[in-house]
This record gives sequence, C-alpha cells and structure tokens, in this order.
Amino acid sequence: MEPSPESAAPPRSRLWLIFVAVCLLQVAAWTAWFIIAAKHPVEEVPLATAPHR
Repeated sequence: MEPSPESAAPPRSRLWLIFVAVCLLQVAAWTAWFIIAAKHPVEEVPLATAPHR
C-alpha cells in the first residue's frame, strides 16, 4: 500500500504565524509609545550657565 498524499506531507510549520504575531505586537507597542509620547511632550529646561571669570 502506498501512503496517501496527506500522510506523506510534512507538518506545516507555524513559525511564520508566530513571526507575524510578534511583528504585530511590536507595531502595537510602538503605537502605544508614540501615543504616550505625543500626550506628554518633553519639557524644555533652561541650562544653568556658569559665571564668567
């Protein structure tokens, strides 16, 4: 008996699915950081100047 084509095929790797999921999580994290940064801009602080001698 010959093995059927379904049983002869190697199992499909889900590595690409994990890779896509990780990339989507990274994009979501970047988006969250950019939204947080846009709502809380950096405050400008004047530099203290040393007295001239």
